[in-house]
Amino acid sequence: MTTPGPSDLRGRSALVIGANGGIGAAIAHELGAAGARLTIASRDRGRLEDLRSELVGAGYVCRAVPVDVTQDDQVAALVRIAAEDGLDVAVNNVGVAHPPAPLQHLDLDVVDQVLAVTLRGVLVSMKYQLGALQDGGSLVNVVSTAGLTGAPGMSAYVAAKHGVVGLTRTAALDHADRGVRVNAVAPGAIDSGPITALDETVRNRVGASAPLGRLGLAREVAAAVTWLASPLASFTTGAILSVDGGKGARGA
Repeated sequence: MTTPGPSDLRGRSALVIGANGGIGAAIAHELGAAGARLTIASRDRGRLEDLRSELVGAGYVCRAVPVDVTQDDQVAALVRIAAEDGLDVAVNNVGVAHPPAPLQHLDLDVVDQVLAVTLRGVLVSMKYQLGALQDGGSLVNVVSTAGLTGAPGMSAYVAAKHGVVGLTRTAALDHADRGVRVNAVAPGAIDSGPITALDETVRNRVGASAPLGRLGLAREVAAAVTWLASPLASFTTGAILSVDGGKGARGA
């Protein structure tokens, strides 16, 4: 088990929704290494249980609860379980994309699915988390640099991520009076998920497009999330922290 470092979360509980993917799993590991008691959740029961076993094997306290964020009652029940001994940190790493296409060619059923998970799923999760978080708690949403700019052919996904950015900033204002901080991390091109399936030449080209000259790592996103969740970020709320190798600095 890793000894907690500067982002010390010992004695605190953390809920991670969307913990089964590369970034989500890295977030769970990073929060566990910081000392947090974990509740991890995702729709994929098999991968969720595998991750729970991995985290427990690493010496972390962890329970797993399957959830479909499009089902409000499941989200409410999940948060009740996570908050049984108090809830200090909530992380939403939730979202589905769609095949690139101009808006006029997007199937509206696909649009509805993307918005149901990527926007409404986060909104409902935040609704229950904000009601359960203890004073001084922290909520972190994982968005995307597509939620700050645009992305060709990704209208529904971009709209959803922009929506989560707006939810993050509004919730930060609504809950500042009790010391609850609400922030987001916006990853750029990360060597995880769909990018890992790309041809190596394409992956290298994508990485080289960032000023730092490479793809980001899931653990680098997780480190940003953990910092925002920790007391080190005690005066930070309503912020959207880009983890994109500097690409956003030049507006592209």
